[in-house]
Amino acid sequence: MRAALRQRFRRGGGLCYRAAVAQDKTATHRFVATLAMGTLLGLLSAAGCASTEYINEGPGQPSERASGAVPPGSVGVCKQAFTKRPAIVSQELWDHAKLCTPRTPPSHIRLGYAKDGSAGQDAEAEQQADRALAALPEGMKAEGGNNLMTSTIRSVRTYAARNDALRDRIQREPPLEHVCDFTYLLNNMSTARAKIEPDQPCTAEVFDPVLRKDVCLFDVSRPEGLWLTSGWDCVTFTGALGNEQSCYRLCGYDDYCARQVYCAAGDLDLLLCTLGVCIPEPRAARR
Repeated sequence: MRAALRQRFRRGGGLCYRAAVAQDKTATHRFVATLAMGTLLGLLSAAGCASTEYINEGPGQPSERASGAVPPGSVGVCKQAFTKRPAIVSQELWDHAKLCTPRTPPSHIRLGYAKDGSAGQDAEAEQQADRALAALPEGMKAEGGNNLMTSTIRSVRTYAARNDALRDRIQREPPLEHVCDFTYLLNNMSTARAKIEPDQPCTAEVFDPVLRKDVCLFDVSRPEGLWLTSGWDCVTFTGALGNEQSCYRLCGYDDYCARQVYCAAGDLDLLLCTLGVCIPEPRAARR
């Protein structure tokens, strides 16, 4: 072959010779590669391929919801040891709630008031809670309702000043020139909520660690409790809940009602905690 190429070089010049040599080398390389591939395939056919192995890594960690932990987007609750169930909280949730411990996340809502029978008597705490519960149905009335609510909250403030667990919840803003209109605020919010969510009487949902789903925090058979918490989305702040837009919407786009949010939010928080529903997060309306 080399002799033939030299003969072609003499006839066609050096350029044709070099091109022919390159073409010859390329053909040789292709032949070698094809031979190697055929040999490899033959060996694999003779030996056989090993089967793919899948290692069993186990089920892994359960999700937060499956393990009973509070999943993202939900609000957790716990009950304080040696306390009584708040009358406005559902019995089932109270039974399912775990006891509060130092390891309980600060974002959890603390449930419970006074002391149960095994921890002695707490007469003043029970008296304040009973007085507040009795005032709520009357507080709904447009005539005279706000005077009763104001008197009740004034009593709760006096009691909280002597109670280590409630003292820090007393609203610290300078005294206002006017009295907060609790009745107008909650009546408007209750009406607006009924229009916004006509088929949902529950005003706030929390995660039930036993049922492993979100359930109503409050006892829906207690209208006074639902009235008091009708503005829950607005006057409380539990992570994802609470913003000024929801306040305005829950007020039925009433400017006077919206102004009352900033006046009443701190006292409503204190009243709820006195009743046994304590929200540890800062309130949106007081930021």
